[in-house]
Amino acid sequence: MIQRHPIEELPTVPIPNDEEEDNRRLCSEHENWTKQLTQGKNRLHSLFTQAGLTQITKKHLRTKANREISVALLPSRYQKEAERILKVLDLVEQNLKLIEKEIQEALKKNKAYVQTIMSMPGIGMITSLAIMSYMGDCKRFSSAKQAAYYAGLVPRVDISGDTVRYGRIINRGCHSIRRVIVQAAWSLVRCQHGGKVKEFYQRLYLKKGAKKSIIATSRKMIEVLYVMIRTGKLFDSMPENILNRKLTQYGLM
Repeated sequence: MIQRHPIEELPTVPIPNDEEEDNRRLCSEHENWTKQLTQGKNRLHSLFTQAGLTQITKKHLRTKANREISVALLPSRYQKEAERILKVLDLVEQNLKLIEKEIQEALKKNKAYVQTIMSMPGIGMITSLAIMSYMGDCKRFSSAKQAAYYAGLVPRVDISGDTVRYGRIINRGCHSIRRVIVQAAWSLVRCQHGGKVKEFYQRLYLKKGAKKSIIATSRKMIEVLYVMIRTGKLFDSMPENILNRKLTQYGLM
């Protein structure tokens, strides 16, 4: 590790306090239930494919009401299995709602912090919890670059003699941060108020394409978030009325 990365770029790893540990568990639990929801919807959709009802897409299965309407179209041989899947999906969605209420309460305890990071487009409730839980006040990072290393959003470095090669992003770092920040980056680049970060993506996209550009944009977001958290400054391209509407949506005003 020290050979691959300068020691000053490696952050310290403090033991999380009780609040951080609780919030990290919420992040993990939400991720697990979300995966189960996706798996259940995929199973249900496969029944429509087997039945030859290809006009039913995954979009038709997003809500409980639409799922029930769609399942009624299935031939009788698929009905019982579909009904069992519906029950599982209902349970998963109920649990996700409970977890999201807990997440909302956790964010309310740190309103000023959350309002700062949510001023960046693409940063929602789940992403905010992950950043708050794993990055905290960012004081343990000596630089924005070190924060990006922590998130695993830097290229692999191969050193051979005097030759240094940069490859794909390292398969290390904080998975929980990297996963949500990449999702947030996709939202930001589609947003009207993405500012200089969106412009960065658009310039890179012309040379590197979408996948490489979104990873680089994710890293840029972490670096900007580091500065925002350390200084308390809001993302400068977000209009105040849009931010207030966003915070109200999450019950954080």
